[in-house]
Amino acid sequence: MALKAILIALLFICLVANASTQGYMGTLSTGTGIIPALTVGKSSISASQVGAISSRANFTGSWALDLLGTQTRHFDLQMYQQDDLILGTGHIQDQSGLAVTAAGFVTGDRPTIFITMIDSSQVFRLKLSVSGEALAGEYDCLSRAMSRQSGTVTGRITLAAKKSPATALGKSVNPSATAGAWVGRATHSSQK
Repeated sequence: MALKAILIALLFICLVANASTQGYMGTLSTGTGIIPALTVGKSSISASQVGAISSRANFTGSWALDLLGTQTRHFDLQMYQQDDLILGTGHIQDQSGLAVTAAGFVTGDRPTIFITMIDSSQVFRLKLSVSGEALAGEYDCLSRAMSRQSGTVTGRITLAAKKSPATALGKSVNPSATAGAWVGRATHSSQK
């Protein structure tokens, strides 16, 4: 009995020692998706690589923005981001309900976007920071009819689900899939 306990203890110690030299294999969630599996420990990935991976935030989705200044304005936008460029369309929620376009760029997690009203000579520049789904920052506005304006921005992002292409799991064809569904050999025989 004592010999069995000693053997189990030695086996456990060997397994722990072996596991500690291999590091941890797992996935890393960034809030914007899951990064492919990486090994943590044993010189597997440097801190600079992790920072570079996590700084690629993607802000594709629905944006609701409130601009507070001399006037209060609300924008609803559908934004799309690829690499560091961002663009979108939407409308301003006021008595005019004008359509707007948006374009800009992202540095890390700090988007800067320009919103223009399609039928107006007015442009808004928004310098934003993002925390989770919350947006905050400042804006300034330039138009032909008015002097330059500025104020603060608050808002929310509802991120779009990341689309991934379908993965083929095999190249063979299942003959039962083309012959129709059947249960058991007797049922299959009665179909012929």
